[in-house]
Amino acid sequence: MERDIRDLFSKDDFVHTEIPKNHREDFIEKLGKHQPEKNKKRKYKTLKIVASFLLMMTCAYFYKNTIPSPEKSSLEIKMESIEKDYLISIDKEWNRFMEVAKDSILIKKYEVKLKESNTDYQKITKQFKEFPNNINVLQSLIDNLQRRLQLVKDIQEHINELNQKNISNETIYI
Repeated sequence: MERDIRDLFSKDDFVHTEIPKNHREDFIEKLGKHQPEKNKKRKYKTLKIVASFLLMMTCAYFYKNTIPSPEKSSLEIKMESIEKDYLISIDKEWNRFMEVAKDSILIKKYEVKLKESNTDYQKITKQFKEFPNNINVLQSLIDNLQRRLQLVKDIQEHINELNQKNISNETIYI
């Protein structure tokens, strides 16, 4: 069955059909359907970048919130509770004073004294944060709170005396 390849194509055994005019466009369209879309890859790449960013942000958030803060000593915890009690008492007494007081000059004098004490208190608090185990700073802080509370109580007593003495037209000077 040996044949010469040249003889094979020399005969007109082939059926000649004409190619339709839109054959080229149909071929390109069918070829395009089988090609992978580059757009999908781009979308997935963007999605991967966004997911990575969100994962990093989530990890950073949980890392930041799970870092243990330095533990407070028992002295600091006790000091905070004492400080809170004193500040509540001072505010309560001051509010009582403001309800009863009618003399604006007297109110101004006591406000100035309280502001001075508060300024000192802020300075001592900064020192306490720097040196939390220093007993002298701690004692100064407690003394300041006690003085402020005593000042407010003295104000209250003074108002009570003024109210009682006003009936008899006497005045008390500070």
